[in-house]
Amino acid sequence: MSDANPEIEINIVQILSVAASKLQTRFLTGSRGDAKQEFKKLKQGKSIKLASMNISHLKDLPLNLQLDHSEYKGPGFGFDSFIAALVSMLRNTENALREKKDLNILSSQDQSELVLAVVRGTIRREEQINVMVMSLSFNQLPDIIIKLMFVDPGQFEIADQ
Repeated sequence: MSDANPEIEINIVQILSVAASKLQTRFLTGSRGDAKQEFKKLKQGKSIKLASMNISHLKDLPLNLQLDHSEYKGPGFGFDSFIAALVSMLRNTENALREKKDLNILSSQDQSELVLAVVRGTIRREEQINVMVMSLSFNQLPDIIIKLMFVDPGQFEIADQ
C-alpha cells in the first residue's frame, strides 16, 4: 500500500476470490433481467457496488465494479458478448485459484494503485478475438475498484508465441 496506509495488508488472492464469487452470483446465477440492468449501467460508464469486504482492520470496504470496453474489437458489443467473456475469465480465474497457479499479477510502479490479474477471458466471434481481464485499484480507499477490461488481443498473440 501507499505511505498513507502502510499498516494495511492487502491479499490480492482473497479480493480476486471474493470478486469472482460475486460476479458469478450477480451476472450468471442470478436473475438475467437484473444482470442485464447491471450490465447496462456498466456499459454507460457507471460504477456499481459489487460487495463489501473486510481487509485488515478496515471493515465493510466497498468493492465497486466498473467496465472498460474501449478496446473491444468488432461490432455488436452487448450483453451476450460481455457474459461470454465473463464466463471464460471466471472459469480461468477459478481454475487458477483452485490449482494455485500463477495469476500473472502485474502492478503499477509503486505497487499500490493498480493491480492487473492477467487471467484472461477470451471470446471469438467469427474471426475476431476479444480478451477480458480484471484490474483492482486501491488508490481510492476505502473503496476498491474492480474493473473488467477488454484489452487488445494482439498483445496476447505475441506473448503466446
